[in-house]
Amino acid sequence: MTLIEPRYVPVERFSLRAVGRTDVGVQRTQNEDAMYYDDFLGVYVVCDGMGGHASGQVASDLAIRTITHSLKTGDPAPAPGQDPMVAAMKAANAAVFQRAQMDPACHGMGTTAVGLRAEEGLFHICHCGDSRAYLLRGGQFHQLTRDHSLKNLYQDRPDLVGQLGPATSNVIIRAVGLDAAVEIEHNTIALEHGDLYLLCCDGLSDLVDDWMIHQMMSSGDSLETMADNMIRAANNNGGTDNITVILVQAFAETMWQAQTPYHQGYAMY
Repeated sequence: MTLIEPRYVPVERFSLRAVGRTDVGVQRTQNEDAMYYDDFLGVYVVCDGMGGHASGQVASDLAIRTITHSLKTGDPAPAPGQDPMVAAMKAANAAVFQRAQMDPACHGMGTTAVGLRAEEGLFHICHCGDSRAYLLRGGQFHQLTRDHSLKNLYQDRPDLVGQLGPATSNVIIRAVGLDAAVEIEHNTIALEHGDLYLLCCDGLSDLVDDWMIHQMMSSGDSLETMADNMIRAANNNGGTDNITVILVQAFAETMWQAQTPYHQGYAMY
């Protein structure tokens, strides 16, 4: 009998490293943003709450807790063909909407949500509202999400222009928790070595131009320094809103290489 020794073929996988920062800004007294990042799970989420009397804080907090619980436990189970992040955000929508119906102080509250979920060399990108995902790859800068805003709706449907009010930059037409059901936008992108992803709320994107975000992400600085510089830039430009950023970098490696230390972060106010 001939014994054939196993032949190990390198299989490319990706290690991920993230850094997150959140700041109340210059003009607000409460931080209604929430974020979660976990390199081991490959899950990254930013939520930007809205609502009077701090109910936006309740919405973002509840959404983050529901999304992370769902992704960790698989409850509720995704529908056939549905991405787990989509199922998690829909569960968050139900939780926020129910709380808003039961608590008069939270009536009308909601939250944006943008998230990344890693799976076998892919990132699943899910979002609802105007919190964004960006990618720096090979020096090229891309916005991966499109705001669910009235301005973009009017671009898509010129026949509706003016019918739903003025299309100012902060008017969104979709958010988690505003209605009993919500549509979550879902796309995928194949990971590449050196990819640098950014998740952020509009407290950054409204106050810091894309060219400046691109410049900071291309600086070669550490993720910590990049994140701090983004917060600083938004505050220097007025800091009119809460500011939250998560930076995620992807590194290709082979299956038998040692795992890199993973980072986890969780912030709510």
